[in-house]
Parts: sequence; C-alpha cells; structure tokens
Amino acid sequence: MRNDSYPSLLERLRRENIIDEDHADTLVRALPAPWWLTTLQAIAAWIASLIIMSTFFAPLLMLGDGPVARAVGGALLAGAALALFGRGTSFTAQMALAFSLAGQALLVSAVAGGFGALINGSTSISIAGIAVAAAMLVPRSSVVHRTACAIIALTHAGMLIGPGNALALFAVVLTGAAVALWLTRSLWATRDQADLIKAFAHATSLAALIAAWFVGVEHGRGIFARLGDTYPSHLPALYPTGVAIILLAACLWLTRTAPTTVRVVTVGGTLAFTLAAAQAPALVVCTAIAVAAFHACHRPWVALALLAALLYLGEFYYNLQTTLLIKSMVLGTTGLVLLVLRMLVLRWQRSFS
Repeated sequence: MRNDSYPSLLERLRRENIIDEDHADTLVRALPAPWWLTTLQAIAAWIASLIIMSTFFAPLLMLGDGPVARAVGGALLAGAALALFGRGTSFTAQMALAFSLAGQALLVSAVAGGFGALINGSTSISIAGIAVAAAMLVPRSSVVHRTACAIIALTHAGMLIGPGNALALFAVVLTGAAVALWLTRSLWATRDQADLIKAFAHATSLAALIAAWFVGVEHGRGIFARLGDTYPSHLPALYPTGVAIILLAACLWLTRTAPTTVRVVTVGGTLAFTLAAAQAPALVVCTAIAVAAFHACHRPWVALALLAALLYLGEFYYNLQTTLLIKSMVLGTTGLVLLVLRMLVLRWQRSFS
C-alpha cells in the first residue's frame, strides 16, 4: 500500500469507530517519511559520517597503524553505531550504518594485518568477518543495517567455502532459505524478531541471485565463471537439481489447497520448465524467488528477480561458448511452457470466478 493511501484509510477507520483519535495520531506519527525526504536525509547523513570519520581516523593513525589501533578504532565505531541506532531516526540510522561498516572493516583488518589483505582473502579473514558481522547483526538496529550485516556474513561464508561442489550446495541452501522465508512471511511478520527475519530474507535473496551467476552460469560457461581457472570445467547436477526441487516444492506449497487437477498440471508444468532450463539454472532461481516474493506481496523483490532473469538471459544468449541450437531450445522451450501455464491459469481463474 502506498503512503498516500494511508490518510484515507485512517479516516475511514476513524469514522467507523474502529480506532480512536489517540490511536489514529499514533499511526500517523509512525508513517514512514516520503522517499525523497528519506533520500536527502541519507545523503546528508553519509556526508556527515564521512566528515566525522575523517576527523576520527587522523588521531587514530597518529597512535599507529597496527592491529591493536585498528581493533580499538573499530570497536569505538561499532559502539557509536549501536548507540546511534537507539535514537530511532532515519538520519541517525544512516550515520550508524556508515559507522558500523567502517568499524567492521577496521576490526576485520586488524585480523588480516591490513586493508590490502582483505582483497586477497583467507580463512582467518572469513571467520573474523562472519563473527564481526554476526555480532553487529544481533543488537536491535535498522533493517537495512541488519541486511548489510547478513550479506557481509554470507559473503565471507561463500569465500570460506571456496569454489566447487560445496559452493554449489551453499547456493542451493541460500535459494531454499530465501524462498522459504518469503513463502512464510505471514507467519513471521508479526513476531518480535520480524525485522531480523526480514533482513535474512533480503540477504538470502540477494545472495542467491548473485550465487546463481557464480555457480549457475557455469552451466552456460558465463562471464563470472570464466574469471578464474579454479572452477571445475563441468559442475555436477547438484545445483540445477537442487534449485529445481525448490521451485517444485514452492509451487506445491502454493497450490496445497487447489484441486487435484490444478496441482497435477502445476507439477507437470514446473517439471517441464526446470527440464527445459537445465542448462540455465539461474533462470530457475530467479523464477523461484519471484514466485515466492509475489506470494509475500513484496513487489521490489519480484522486480529484482525478474531483472536478474533478464540480465541472465542476456548473458546466456550472447555467450559464444554455448551453441545456438542449445540457446534456441532452452529459450524456446521455457517460453512455450510459461505461455501454456499462463493460458491454463487464466482459464482456471475464469472457471473459479
């Protein structure tokens, strides 16, 4: 629901005596600020944060550039971030986010021995990154901050696992977690830890879409897979099979109360789609997340999943290492299956209405 529809809704609830004046005023104060005002506040907060941190780093560097100095500086920034999150305003939340990210980088660099070592990566850096991000994830803060911390932790986990079969399994787990969280949004949206769960839903969705490029595109031998020679020349069927099972399970769960005919056609259509997209498993991942996010009424993730599918299809189509025949078969078959499913869904809607 858009923000401009809240006032009319509140007025209607007030007229019908569902809420009183005090409750209505409380709901009005709880309304989020307009997006343009939030954007301006975020820009101002990050500029202020950079100015404050520049004055903070100068005396810190005078004390030394060793691990102890970086650890102390990181702890101070992390503590300041948690204190700012307690203010509860969007401006201080953005400042706290900047302080938290800088503090985490300092703490991890204290273990790494310098910022340059963060780029190369190592087991100790990944473990430290996961520990620091998890520690900043637990205290109450904004959803954006918790999402960033979860993404950082998942990124370090992927670096710790490394390329290979284990990374493919990790990508399947990420996809399953994202789909399961969006499908069950109505169950956790009212819980006390809803913000934390929502952050994990955002983080796993983004990580699953990114992992689809690093793992799934290998079946099409895409750009990211060609960046290094550490990837196996042919990944096993673990990833496409795993994400296909996730999409099938999601469709079965969504049609659990539908007639048997609908469920049978849904299973058949899903199997046909996943088999046709066996050489393009990232397309299956995008479809699963889009379906789950659509069920959760989260339009931004539906749009992002469809955009990721479009980008993947572009890479798949222009990939010179895949034959034109395979591309034509994959794209044509998946498109035909989706068109047939759409026709059947529209027919069922007319028959049920």
